[in-house]
Amino acid sequence: MTVQMKEINLKKNILVSGSFRLIVMFISFFVSWISARYLGVELKGKYSYLLTISGFIWLILDLGVYRSYPYFVRKYPLRLQQLFSLSAFSYVVETLFLVILGLLLIKPLSTLIGFQFSAPYMFLWVLTITFTKFNMQLSGLYLGMDKVFDHSMSNFGSTLLFLLLLLTGLIVFNWPDRLVWVMSVMLCSNLFSLIYYLRRTQWNVRFLFPDKDFLKLVYTYGFRVFLSSLFILFLMRFDIILIKRMLNFSEVGIYSVAANIIEVLQIASNVVGGLLLVKLSDSDSLEQKWHIMRRMVLLFLIILGVANLAFVLVGRFILAAFYGIAFVPVYEVYLWLIPASFFLSFGSLFNNYLNSKGFPIISIILPAIALLANIIMNLIFIPIWGINGAAMATSVAYAWWFLSIIIYEHRSSGGKMLGYLVFKKADLLELRDYARSKFLHRSSNQ
Repeated sequence: MTVQMKEINLKKNILVSGSFRLIVMFISFFVSWISARYLGVELKGKYSYLLTISGFIWLILDLGVYRSYPYFVRKYPLRLQQLFSLSAFSYVVETLFLVILGLLLIKPLSTLIGFQFSAPYMFLWVLTITFTKFNMQLSGLYLGMDKVFDHSMSNFGSTLLFLLLLLTGLIVFNWPDRLVWVMSVMLCSNLFSLIYYLRRTQWNVRFLFPDKDFLKLVYTYGFRVFLSSLFILFLMRFDIILIKRMLNFSEVGIYSVAANIIEVLQIASNVVGGLLLVKLSDSDSLEQKWHIMRRMVLLFLIILGVANLAFVLVGRFILAAFYGIAFVPVYEVYLWLIPASFFLSFGSLFNNYLNSKGFPIISIILPAIALLANIIMNLIFIPIWGINGAAMATSVAYAWWFLSIIIYEHRSSGGKMLGYLVFKKADLLELRDYARSKFLHRSSNQ
C-alpha cells in the first residue's frame, strides 16, 4: 500500500489535539468525580488497582510496539498495512488465549493478584487488556499517518461515551456490584475507539504479515521502547501496588484520585509527546529538536502552573462539594504530588525526544534507576507518612528522571544543549502572537 507522507505541521497538530484535549480533560474530571461517587472509596481503590495491573499486562504483551509505530510509519510508509495486520492478528490470538486461560485459572490468579475474581470480572478484565492494547497500537498508526483529527476524535468519543454510560449507571442502575458496571462501561468506551479507528481507514482485510527482517526490526526497536515504557509505567503506578499491599483498598482509593488528577494534567503532554516523536523523527538536526523542546517546555510550564495554582486555591472545596467528605484527604496528597505533575510531563516530553534519536539504551536505564529509587523511598516513607509518603517519593523520583535526561543529553552534546533550552523573550512573544492570531481568525469566522 503506497502512502505519501507529507511534512508534519506541529503547530497545527498541537492546536487540533490541544483543543480536543481541553474538552477531554474537562470530561475526564466528571468521569473521575462520578466514578468516585458511584463506587465509593473502597471500590474506587479496587477499580484503580485492577486498571494498574491491566496496564502492566497489556504493556508486556505489546513489547513496546505501539510506541514505535509512529516512528516506523514515518520511516517505512509502505509497511503501514503490514503493521496493521500484525496488530489485528495479535489482538485476536491474545484475546482467545487470555479468556480461556483466565477462566481456567481463576482461583490461582485471584490469589496471585490479590483480588477475588468471578467469571464476569475475569472476562471483562481480559477484554479490557486486549482492547486497550489494540487501541493503543492503532493510535500509534494514526499518529504516524499524521491523522491527528481522527486520533483526537477517537479519544473524545470514547471519553464522552464513558461519561454518558457512567451517568446512566448512577441514575438508572442500582446494581449490587457497581464495579462490574464501571468495568463494562470502560470496555464499551474502548470498543468505540476500536470501531472508529477501523472504520476511518479502509484497512486491507487480508493479513499482510511483515517479513522476518522487518518484524525483527520492529520488535528490536519496540523492545527498547517496551523496557523504557515499562519502567516509566512502574514509576507512575507501582506506588498503587505498594499502598494496596502495605495499607488497604480505601487508601488506594484516596491516593488514586490524587494520582488521577496528575494523569489528567499529563494527558496533554502524552498527546504532544506523541506528536513530537513524529515531528522529531523527521528531523536530523539536534539544534532544531532543542529549539522545539524549549518551546514545548515553556508551554507546559505555563499550563501546569495555572492548573496547579487553581487547585491549590479551590481544590479542597471542589473535593468536598463534588466527591464528598470521604475524599477530602486527596487535597493534602495532591499538594505533595504538585512537583510530580511538572516533572512527569517534562520527563515524558524529553523521553520522546530520546526515542526520536532511535530509542537509545539510556531511555531504558534512566527510568529504571528512577523506579528503583521510587520503590526504596516508598518502602521507607509509606510506613512513616502513609499515602503522603508515597506522594513525596513519587515527586522526588520524577524530578530525578527528568533532570537525569537533561544532564545526560547536555553532556552527550558536548555542553551545547542547555544553552538552547534557556527561555527567551521571543518564545513568549511567539506563543502570544500565535494564540492571538488563532483567536482573531476564529472571531472573524463567527
